[in-house]
Amino acid sequence: MYVAAALRPGGHADLWLDIATTPSSGFGVFVSAAILDEVRDKLVNKFGIHPDDVQRLIERIQTIATVVTPNETLSVVDDPDDNAILECALAAQAHLVVTADHALLKLNPFRGIGIAHPRELRSIFASDFRKVGEDSGS
Repeated sequence: MYVAAALRPGGHADLWLDIATTPSSGFGVFVSAAILDEVRDKLVNKFGIHPDDVQRLIERIQTIATVVTPNETLSVVDDPDDNAILECALAAQAHLVVTADHALLKLNPFRGIGIAHPRELRSIFASDFRKVGEDSGS
């Protein structure tokens, strides 16, 4: 979700980060050091985003999210970065993982944790999206 937020400002993932900053939203956002490292690496090395811009996103995430330390190492999917997301969700005792990653979406649910694409939640939480859109002038 964090990479998508960086690549598509104003898109579904970015709006979820804005919604999570609203105290009345009831949403908690979680991240681990491994996820922050992956976001940094992917945005700089794969997408060529300037490191300063990536650092600003990392700081935004750290302001919004609770950083957790996973206590379990998983090997559920082939990509270690995807396993890190599941490890973070378990450590956070999350109810939902929001991701566009197909390998993770196929696992829905995982150990009682729902896994959904950011766009799926737009219709469920339509009032939150309207509030964020109104606040940003969209």
